[in-house]
Amino acid sequence: MPRNLTAALCAALTLLTAGAVATPAFADALPSEAATSRVISVPRDKSLSFRLDEPATKIVVSQPDIAEVVATTDRSFYVRGIDVGSTNLLVYGPGGRLMEVIDVRVGVDAAALERDLAQVLPNEHIKVQNLGEGVMLTGDVSNPGVGIKATAIAQKFSPDGVTSMLRIGSSQVVLEVRILEATRSTSRDTGVGLEIGNNSFAFQLGANVVGHPIVPPGGQFPLVGLIGTTPPEGALGIVGAIGHTSVNAQLAALEEKGLIRTLARPNLVALSGEKATFLAGGEFPFPVPSGVNLITIEFRTYGVKLDFTPTVEEDGKIRLVVAPEVSELDQTNTVRVDNVTIPALTIRRTSTTVELHDGESLTIGGLFQHGYSNQINQVPGLSNIPILSALFRSTRYQRHETELLIIVTPHILTQGDINATKDKNLAGAEPSGMDLLLTGKALDKAMAKDLRGPIDAPPPPAAASNPQPQLRGAISPTVPASGK
Repeated sequence: MPRNLTAALCAALTLLTAGAVATPAFADALPSEAATSRVISVPRDKSLSFRLDEPATKIVVSQPDIAEVVATTDRSFYVRGIDVGSTNLLVYGPGGRLMEVIDVRVGVDAAALERDLAQVLPNEHIKVQNLGEGVMLTGDVSNPGVGIKATAIAQKFSPDGVTSMLRIGSSQVVLEVRILEATRSTSRDTGVGLEIGNNSFAFQLGANVVGHPIVPPGGQFPLVGLIGTTPPEGALGIVGAIGHTSVNAQLAALEEKGLIRTLARPNLVALSGEKATFLAGGEFPFPVPSGVNLITIEFRTYGVKLDFTPTVEEDGKIRLVVAPEVSELDQTNTVRVDNVTIPALTIRRTSTTVELHDGESLTIGGLFQHGYSNQINQVPGLSNIPILSALFRSTRYQRHETELLIIVTPHILTQGDINATKDKNLAGAEPSGMDLLLTGKALDKAMAKDLRGPIDAPPPPAAASNPQPQLRGAISPTVPASGK
């Protein structure tokens, strides 16, 4: 082997050997000293006392700015929470042996916050626990507004550190509606009927309004003169003759007064955000032309109808879209189609959207309608004669007034309300056969008076210490008793 090649091999072998010696080996990881571990939670700005199972010689705090530890004896110590965070304590025993490691978590006083929530919201079930550097709320609440209130209270303890895991139940809203309507009507009808004639001529005044002509002289005395279709309540007639000329005269009069009062009290329950409809009435057939000599029948509803959509807002208010309606068949205004008489509908309807708190009332009042009409039938020329013109004229006077008051009160339904209404059933039961045949009992007892409901509002209490609740959200808080 040449000398130069031998020298090169020796140099390479020397470098490889040196590199192997210079490369260090990986060091083994130093395990921590084994000890039992426990966790304690301390409220901020408060102290808690703890006791050890064995005597200790030293306690080391890793984060003194989070928790302060003061030993009272060799077996007991107390920890004061300084700031929100976490640290640990190393507890050493005789001979410097590590006895245990205690994890310390300093947070918000969850117990105090839970007590405050129970005091402010007594009907809710809210639990509080520490979570990291904040708190977590758990449990069930009745509506979103309660959840917002609970979160706002918790933020007083831990600003920007509240985690809400509250479960909001399905809110149900009860709507109480009171519809009161008073209708007053006055009508006066005065007319004159006159008939003069003989075999050569005849003069007639005041044709019979029901379509029958005046009877010939000497026949039955006619009831004539009134403009309306209602027969007169009183009539004064004169029958006589001047020579061969017969004279029949009549003064007929009618006065009508009426008062109709309607009270509807529908109550309805609906889920928040869902529409509910209530109808107490019926349907009547309504013919609708659908082609040549072809009529189809549709059914139209009438009665007391209520449509409302409640939405429970996050702040606890109830956003309410309400549309009450009261209608009835009107036989005085009819339409005849192919020998079919179709009645008209008299409708009182309103629709509005408001926001109310639980128990507040919306009053829709002042819905007053006044109608006045008069009609005069007279003979041209003769009706202008002073004083005597009344003998050649028939007069009709009508006045119609309608006053409507609607009160709407929403309530958020709770479990207590449901339990309170379980036993409220209609009084009375099906009688036995012997009671029905022998004693004629239709029910075992009469229906309760409160189920029918009073027509008039109860009188206010005499004591000034119990004032009547104020109605909020009123469009018109009062309605004049006279309707004027």
